[in-house]
Amino acid sequence: MIPNLPQVSFSPIAIAGSGLWAIALYWGFYPTGQAFMQRLVMWLGGEANQSAEFWAGMVGLIPFILVGTGCFVLCSLGLGQSWALSLGLMATIGGAIYELGRRDGQRS
Repeated sequence: MIPNLPQVSFSPIAIAGSGLWAIALYWGFYPTGQAFMQRLVMWLGGEANQSAEFWAGMVGLIPFILVGTGCFVLCSLGLGQSWALSLGLMATIGGAIYELGRRDGQRS
């Protein structure tokens, strides 16, 4: 333990809300995220390398997690944590419906 550093604790609501917002953004911007991950795969060592694909997938999620956390924090400051969590859930459902419709539209 390092003295004189503030203790950082995350509430379960904050973790769940940030995760919901991150999933909603990932589904809402899925084509952009996949393009970003493909560029990371090429940068990390090519498509034949499964390790590069794994790490590109992990690194590619970081922007969604950061922006999702930012969305949760901004909603929490403006509306309170319960509303931020509820809006994250609604955004996740909306992102899932959008992604299903986008995939169905590609098949047609």
